[in-house]
Formats: sequence, structure tokens, C-alpha cells
Amino acid sequence: MALDRADIAARAARLLDDGYELWLASNRAVLEALQQAPFGLPVTALDFLASHDAPWSVADLMRVYNVLNATAFGDKGIPLQNWVMIDLGLLPSAFLLVTLPHDRAAAALDDERLDDGARARIAGVLPAVLAEAGRLGYAGPIPVAGYCAAATPAPGCFVGWSLCSAIPGLGTTAKGVALEAYGATVLTGVAQFWDPSLRVHQKFGRMEIVSAVLDLHPVPNTMVYRTDVYVEDGGAAATILLDPRDGAAQREIQARIESGQSRFFVLPPGLVDDRVPILECR
Repeated sequence: MALDRADIAARAARLLDDGYELWLASNRAVLEALQQAPFGLPVTALDFLASHDAPWSVADLMRVYNVLNATAFGDKGIPLQNWVMIDLGLLPSAFLLVTLPHDRAAAALDDERLDDGARARIAGVLPAVLAEAGRLGYAGPIPVAGYCAAATPAPGCFVGWSLCSAIPGLGTTAKGVALEAYGATVLTGVAQFWDPSLRVHQKFGRMEIVSAVLDLHPVPNTMVYRTDVYVEDGGAAATILLDPRDGAAQREIQARIESGQSRFFVLPPGLVDDRVPILECR
């Protein structure tokens, strides 16, 4: 289902009511250019280059986040390196982090309100995050979701990356609050056709396939997409139900894109069982 700003604001407000916190981690020059109270929500700005008077360090917070990111991406083999986090995230943009106090994060491992799938997701990611906090002796807020997008020279146009969460459902809110803080209107990103995160990305508006093949990327079946943020799809029916691991079909789509013959859009919900609904517009 497509989202709008009111949906994201409501989701974020519910998280805050439930004891979560929102943070923007960056540096002073960037933070001053961002909307530091997106949707009027209390979001705490963190300058990772400045001194910090809390009994925990921003550097350790980001180290723990890095383990969340690497673990959440699982066996893709594309963990976030610290230098990438600094050079492409913290310096030119900001990470939107969703956190829980340490005891609340640990309790999430045994939350009986969640279904088996959600508990399995948490069990596969959160223990590594808590273990890294323990290794560092870090007692600050535990990041349980995060997102970052970097600005391009075109006003309002961003390139998104690093969406991750330990608790199902938080990634959508993290991405939405971040886009509001950036003032993003167009978002370019990279995703795998078979990745369930496609369902999150598609919620944010009309999602055009810019390139159906990205051989330079180390993960197979990767595409480049562009989202017009909060622009509706128009309710059209799919003309293609793409096997997300069918490289030949993806190359055929790419050939039509390059020839100017057609444009292709990923339709809601982004991934249905083992197929991606796609609209071809000639």
C-alpha cells in the first residue's frame, strides 16, 4: 500500500510513544541544512565530529549501527565499511537512526506480541548488535533501524542506501523520516529484484526501473530504480510478473529501456511471493 507523509508521521509518533527514539547523526554543517524536526517530531541531532557530554560516545553508537547494518544484510556480502559510513554518509548527509534503551532492546528478543517470523528476524540480527555493544562497553541507545541517502547536485534528488532494521516494520519509518528531514522529492536507489526490501521501497511512490541490469554490483539480479516520492502509481495493472532471479528477462527489459521502446515501473506491493509485478509503458 502506498504511503504519504501523514502515514509516516503517524508511524513515527507511535514509535516514540512506545519508547523508541529518533536521531540524526551527521556533522554541524549538514545538520544545520536539514529539517531537524521532521513532521514536528522530536529528533535528536548528533554531531559526530563534536565533543559529546553523554556517558557514551557517538563513535561507539555508529560502530554498533555498523554491526546492525552488516548483520541485517546477511549473506549478500556487502557489509558497510567504517570509511564508507564516514565519507558517504556522516560527512555529506545524515543517518536517521531508530533506537531503544539497552534493556528494551534486549527485551525485544522475547517479545511475545510478535509472530514467529518477526521473532526469527530479530533473533537473526539483534544478538550481534547487543554483542558489539557489550564488546565496546557501550551503554548508550541501541540502534535497531537506520537509513541514509546522499544528496546529488539536482535539488531535492537523493541517492538512498543502507536501509536496515533488526525489528520488522521499523525500516519503513526510518526511511520516511529521513526523506522528510532531507527534503527529498526524487530518490534513486539500488535493490535486488528478489529482496523483500523491495516492498518497503515501493511504498514511497512511483518506482521506475532506470536500469534492470547492474553488472558492476557484486550481488546478482540488482537494478537501479528512481522513485518520485509520494507520487501515486495510478492504479494500473501489471503487464509483467517477473521472476526476480531471471537474468535473461531482466536483460530483455534493459534492452527495451536502452532502445527507448518502453519504460518500466515496479508496482505495489513490490514483491509477491516469487514474482515482481511490473508495468511496461510504451
